[in-house]
Amino acid sequence: MPAPNMAVTTRLFKDYADAMRAVEHLEALSLPSVEPSILGDGSLRDYRDMQKAYDPDTGEEVQIPDPAAATAAGGVLGAAVGGSAGLLAGLGLIAVPGLGPVAAAGWLVTALTGAAGGALAGATFGALIDLGIPEGDAEIYREGFRRGSVAVSVRFPEDYRQAVEEALSATGALSLPDLRRQLQAETWRH
Repeated sequence: MPAPNMAVTTRLFKDYADAMRAVEHLEALSLPSVEPSILGDGSLRDYRDMQKAYDPDTGEEVQIPDPAAATAAGGVLGAAVGGSAGLLAGLGLIAVPGLGPVAAAGWLVTALTGAAGGALAGATFGALIDLGIPEGDAEIYREGFRRGSVAVSVRFPEDYRQAVEEALSATGALSLPDLRRQLQAETWRH
């Protein structure tokens, strides 16, 4: 899947908001050819028609449906739609061997679909490796998606690996070993 000299890494985040903060952090690096995508369950569709806005009184970021009334308690919301806001425009449901049906947006939709009619061709192991997910972690991602977690998968030139990894780590990516222990403590079975 990655072009020559391109790498892919994927990290899991608690929810959509955390995943989008990671995407925005990556975009702030302004590195050429660094392409984030997101993966999650079908609930990602709920965000497709949302806009980011900031309440002028509190400065808090809020999401409002589009189209929505331009008022909120305390005043008018000023839409502040950044580059990452368009990420969900191409949201698609795809089948990823090892993960099952997922909602994806960004470069993943094009890379994982095509002539196969929306299903990735190939074995589970290959599909997960192409996403930068160790095969043994697939069940953690599946359970995370079921619980509302969202993954950010980034395709980037290998030369930018350190910057991409640091950006993802700095924005609250979940620790898979910690998540696995938590799930096992809850008697989760994989």
